[in-house]
Amino acid sequence: MGEASDQITTHIDRKREDLKSNLEELETKVKAAADWRGHFRRHPGPMVIAAVTGGLLLSTLIGKR
Repeated sequence: MGEASDQITTHIDRKREDLKSNLEELETKVKAAADWRGHFRRHPGPMVIAAVTGGLLLSTLIGKR
């Protein structure tokens, strides 16, 4: 009985470490995806176009009021 409980404990500990590793990897990916400065450094042209387009759209919506 002692071996079975040790095996279960070891299995749970391994799964806990796997989950921790997966969560850290997910956190890194989310931070990279939300890093607008990094996106701007890699693709300045499309980012400027998106900003100008968003500004024009916003000014059009606000200007009609």
